[in-house]
Amino acid sequence: RRESLIVLHAVIRNRAPFAQELPSIELTLTDNAERALLRRVLRPEDYLPDRPPSRLERGIAPGAEEALRLYFDTGSVRAAGYRLYIFYPA
Repeated sequence: RRESLIVLHAVIRNRAPFAQELPSIELTLTDNAERALLRRVLRPEDYLPDRPPSRLERGIAPGAEEALRLYFDTGSVRAAGYRLYIFYPA
């Protein structure tokens, strides 16, 4: 156990009746006033590193879900909260 280590657990679900591209995820760590301290954009190959490129290109099947578990070392930054944004880069 390290004070600077945080773990992000998330699930991406495709509720559409068709396959969709895997999104990018923006993770922002915030202070007590909800000001951004650290920000990182995660592409599918970052948050699903064990998947072969061909599987990432297929996206997420209709009704399927992908569970994520990511570890981050925040160093000396002490975050009080976070924000997650799902988006598709242009």
